[in-house]
Amino acid sequence: MHGASQEQLSFAAAVLDALPQAALLLDRDLRVVRVNRRLTTLLRLPEGPGLSPGTPRRQLVGRLAELLDRPEERQRLLEESETHGPVTRTTDYHLRDGRTLRRRRAPVTEGDRLLGHLWLIEDVTRRREAEDDLYGQVRKLAALADERAAFAGRTLHELRTPLATVLSFAELLLEPAGGPLSQEQTSYVDAIRRNALRMRTVAENLPRAAAGGPAAEPRLGEVHVHELIERVVLEALQRADGPGPYVAAECPPGGPPLVADAGMLTGALEELLANALRFTAEDGRVEIVGRPAAGHWTIEVRDDGIGVPLEYQEEIFTPFVRAPNARRGGFPGTGLGLAGALDTVRLHGGTIRVRDREGMPGAVFTVRLPLTGRRAPGPDA
Repeated sequence: MHGASQEQLSFAAAVLDALPQAALLLDRDLRVVRVNRRLTTLLRLPEGPGLSPGTPRRQLVGRLAELLDRPEERQRLLEESETHGPVTRTTDYHLRDGRTLRRRRAPVTEGDRLLGHLWLIEDVTRRREAEDDLYGQVRKLAALADERAAFAGRTLHELRTPLATVLSFAELLLEPAGGPLSQEQTSYVDAIRRNALRMRTVAENLPRAAAGGPAAEPRLGEVHVHELIERVVLEALQRADGPGPYVAAECPPGGPPLVADAGMLTGALEELLANALRFTAEDGRVEIVGRPAAGHWTIEVRDDGIGVPLEYQEEIFTPFVRAPNARRGGFPGTGLGLAGALDTVRLHGGTIRVRDREGMPGAVFTVRLPLTGRRAPGPDA
């Protein structure tokens, strides 16, 4: 900016002082034209001849280099300050006092004519700390994902053999050559076989779930809702250890079948029923009711237990979230069962909602499933 008038220099000073960053303006011969107040404050520089117009930039750069903590950054600053090309460059520098400064160097041109160079410097210490913290969290999450995938792989490997053994012996027991079984014994063996198959499906899906992949697609077939509810209730009663709430089931034997994955729906209803039994006193009552309607089935699981606070009636379907009254009451659980049930129902295009029982203690979980088993295009009305 050779031959600049005092008015032009005053205007340049006013522009630089208006900038939010610390700024240094050099002419094309790399001499100081103007330094704004933020630069002297940021670098804690004494005002004087070293910052006056026409000063060789080496004096200012040397002062800045003295503040840097890392020798390689001091060397880079000194080397880069010798020449200024037409390219904008951004560089971070670490100061002895722990701060991190970011310098952006850009040419000032008028058409093809180079007029000078502009340095913009800002303190990015907190930003860099936040970035470093974020990168650290990302690295931790990546390590956790690797550990989760390795655990899922080991679990699948360890479960394959015992599950295959259970299934093989269940098949042998159901073979006529193994001797006659009573109707009750046959139902027990069938329950063993069915649950072992479900466990095998869960185990085979573990690596995909651990890697964050999509859930397995349902294996669709005809599912009769009254048989589904009877099976879920019967197996819950068989698993009961000691006295518990009275369990009642109500569902018409007719009605259109669902096109669904029987194993997945069995697991989802078992979670809902187990949830109701867990939070209901021994002298309480749990009901599971199925009703067909136009194009869908509605299944309700009702209990007169501790209920779900209104503000948690959506949150409890989030993994690892449990309502405060469940945590305070010492009820066992991980907060995963309802999340898994919701995933299953959504895979079938359905919905789950929970509400209070009107005028009574407890909760009502309502499952709505379309007959087709297809994913719903949007939320239910």
